[in-house]
Amino acid sequence: MKFNALPFLDKKEKPDYFLSLILRNEKVKAVVFEKIGNTIKYVNDAEEEFENTIEDASTEEFLNVLDKAITSAESALPQNIETHKTLLALKQSWIEDNKIKKEYLEKLKKAGDELSLDPIGFLVFSESIINLIHKEEGAPVSAILVEFGKKYLTVTLVRSGKIREVRSSEIHESASFTVDTILKHLQTPEVLPSRIILLEEEEDGLTQEFIGHSWSKSLPFLHLPQILSLPQESDVKAVLLGASTQMGTSLVFDIKKPAMYERRQTEDEAVLKKEDLEGDEKIIKSDNLEDSGQKEGNVEYIDKDTSMEFFGFSEGDVAKSRPSKEELKEEEKETEGLSKEEMEEHFEEIPEDVKLREEAREGTQVAGIMVLEKAKRFLAKFFVYLKRLDFKGIFESMKNLGPRNLAIFGVIGLILILAVFYLFFFQTSAVITVFQNPNMQEKSTSAVFSPTDSTDVDQGIISAEIITVDEKGSITVNTTGKKDVGTKAKGTVTIFNNDTDSVNISQGTVLTASNGQKFTLDSSVSVSSASGDIFSGTKPGTKNANVTAEEIGTEANVPSDTKFTVGTSKTVAAKNDNAFSGGSKKSVTVVSDKDIAKLRAELPKTLEQKAREQLRGKISGDQTAIENFIDTNLSGESFDKKKDEEAKQITLRATVTFDFLAYKKSDVLIFASKLFDSEKFSLDENRLQVSAKNIKIEKDEDITADVDIKAGLFAKIDTNELAKQIAGEPVAKVKNQISNMENVSNVDIKVSPPLPFISGSLPKNPDKIKITVTRS
Repeated sequence: MKFNALPFLDKKEKPDYFLSLILRNEKVKAVVFEKIGNTIKYVNDAEEEFENTIEDASTEEFLNVLDKAITSAESALPQNIETHKTLLALKQSWIEDNKIKKEYLEKLKKAGDELSLDPIGFLVFSESIINLIHKEEGAPVSAILVEFGKKYLTVTLVRSGKIREVRSSEIHESASFTVDTILKHLQTPEVLPSRIILLEEEEDGLTQEFIGHSWSKSLPFLHLPQILSLPQESDVKAVLLGASTQMGTSLVFDIKKPAMYERRQTEDEAVLKKEDLEGDEKIIKSDNLEDSGQKEGNVEYIDKDTSMEFFGFSEGDVAKSRPSKEELKEEEKETEGLSKEEMEEHFEEIPEDVKLREEAREGTQVAGIMVLEKAKRFLAKFFVYLKRLDFKGIFESMKNLGPRNLAIFGVIGLILILAVFYLFFFQTSAVITVFQNPNMQEKSTSAVFSPTDSTDVDQGIISAEIITVDEKGSITVNTTGKKDVGTKAKGTVTIFNNDTDSVNISQGTVLTASNGQKFTLDSSVSVSSASGDIFSGTKPGTKNANVTAEEIGTEANVPSDTKFTVGTSKTVAAKNDNAFSGGSKKSVTVVSDKDIAKLRAELPKTLEQKAREQLRGKISGDQTAIENFIDTNLSGESFDKKKDEEAKQITLRATVTFDFLAYKKSDVLIFASKLFDSEKFSLDENRLQVSAKNIKIEKDEDITADVDIKAGLFAKIDTNELAKQIAGEPVAKVKNQISNMENVSNVDIKVSPPLPFISGSLPKNPDKIKITVTRS
């Protein structure tokens, strides 16, 4: 008798309906889903666009767009059924400190009141997409995620499953060009992931555009980036995955079905089990979970009184309903039959980083990479096929084979088991390639470079050699000296002698005019004595003489009848009958001492680069040199102008001898290893950069300097010990474990031969695991 055919036993549980609003940059998507028992199922979705962006939209436009999207999505529901419980998927920029920003919270509260929505929680949309990718491949994501709109696009830099930086921009010229430009302005100083994931690409041409784009050489890609495109339904699937995780349910997802509502789940639909989803999304976060007393499995519930402020909403906006008693009992039944060993084995299958997040209940949930939808459909159909097999009939047939035939089958089965055991323990091997990026660090210290002593790290001494390089060159600078040039005023004076004796006045005697100008006598003159008596009066002796001004300038062009004193005499004086003339003055540029000093200082700078290039040809092998020269000397100087000569420019030609400091790379590597933590890290000698400043040459020819050493540090990995730790472990777990090690940027694991059910784990024998560390 088939009791399940009885009508009263085929009781259907009444579904609950939920709404999710995915708020994007230029559009909103409303998604309707139902919950029946421990399963949630996609029902329908609808999308509406804003005139420009969601931030630019007025409150009226915001409400209208949301209302249209919700109405269209609910059109697939039975009559008189509406959704009120709402899960919000928000932009990264709307969230701060795990709460909705105040300016956006007001808008969302307004929408809840006007559209009769009952928000039950929120999640970050970009994190949900990353979690979806992670869940479907099982490894942390390192990629560049690009979301497209008609006018704008958003670039999200993801490194090891964590969002490092988000940039949005209006699309200029083309989408690929805009992404290229945004990547140049990222503030994260590290190598970019060589994979670009396009979200919601509507045209195949966009993928081809990115594949054919010539990326800027300045972008730090290790190789040409791989271009991947997510299915258009990925946004819906990501949000529903988060919802199913929080509700502790399975997810039935088939977005390609007609939009008409279907009540029953068909056998060939892909079902994502609850145990595969736990720990991926944490919609609700609380510091008071222990006090609430509502905790079951991996799903956390909160008291109604404290739920209002969980998502940044003020009191009265949000309430997270508890699960019914029937649902809790169903969950208890699912785990009741599992033994402790089975529970531990199931826990070991969870990636290490997911376990840590589940135990700690902290941090933002982040994830990894896509698996093809066809694989899921195949597995779903495969399990449906297994359910249809008549195992009872098969066992009945085997009973008819007889003891002898059963023994043959048993031997064959045993051989197969032994063969699998032999392949797994003795023949399978694994090659693990670990890619490391350097951690660049810089430290400063003082050092002594000695041309005579050997290297002594403890004393801070590095053995060195002085290498000289000669370079010929010339340099021209503008002159800056100033000088007055001109002519001296000249004229004729009449010298009067009032003495009773004649006087002789020698050449060069100074005559001082009444205005202070000084003149000198051009030639010696003799002036007769004064004549006459006391009654008839005396008449001074006179003599005409030529004079010249001592200084150039027009000030010496004195007018006629100017009186002059002659030397220091009180009886001899002079006067001019005619004005003096010929005095002039102007200021000109000439060569100064400062100009000559500047030429000598600047010439070595102009030849410095040539000297460095010549230096590279003089060092070889393990030797290298500090590019800062320690001393210079000029020889064979030739100036085309002399000091104080009137000129606008002056040129120097000379030979400059540069003294450079050379040392062995191995000596500095030892020196740097002591400076940095060489026990935990190893130094890449190819990334070792040394510069010096405050260089001084001592009397004993030693050179002291302040040295800056920049080194690329790589965390040391004991490959033998690591192989022992990961032997026999699942590949996904090992990949997560190694990816979380310091400096590790990527991990590649290949297990051979690729056997079904075995290739998912590493060989039990550590000697069969080869680990190679590649440094980029």
